[in-house]
Amino acid sequence: MKHIQKFLLFPVAMAFLFACDPGEKPDRTESPVVTEKVAMPLPYVPSYSSSFEMGDPSYATMIVQGSWKDWENNQLDNMVKWVEDTIVAMHSNNEVVHGVDSLMARWKRARAEYAMVRPTIDAVLPVYSTDRMENWVLVWATEIDTHKDGSIDTVALMETWRINKAGKADMLLQFDRTNRKK
Repeated sequence: MKHIQKFLLFPVAMAFLFACDPGEKPDRTESPVVTEKVAMPLPYVPSYSSSFEMGDPSYATMIVQGSWKDWENNQLDNMVKWVEDTIVAMHSNNEVVHGVDSLMARWKRARAEYAMVRPTIDAVLPVYSTDRMENWVLVWATEIDTHKDGSIDTVALMETWRINKAGKADMLLQFDRTNRKK
């Protein structure tokens, strides 16, 4: 008798399971919807590119560490790790610096003027130009600099860094808006 009860219990349990089936299951093999990239309707044709996508986040980390954190901590010798030997840096004061050694010397002279530097990173955006096949990192920041005499300057900066195929920064374009206290 026990064998018959077990035998009948199995079909009843199976019927119950199938009765609870919500119905048709979605096809898990469907591919995601791909949207076509549409050109931006601009009143001017960009001379460099208008075809960008998100870039490699590790480049953003490299730039914020090297250009900002190492500047704050006065550890500019680290620059040789992430800057290409042949870098071209166009600073906001219209000075153009060629080569990592010249850039490091310039930054060391500038950093030596300050007792303390307090940066605030407002935004960091790694981007990749799909038509030029180049990586860039864009940084918007504010920096409060305390001079050795105690005077304080505030500057809003935008830096645009190009990253070469070797994963090093080989160009800097820097722009600023300063609020100098007289």
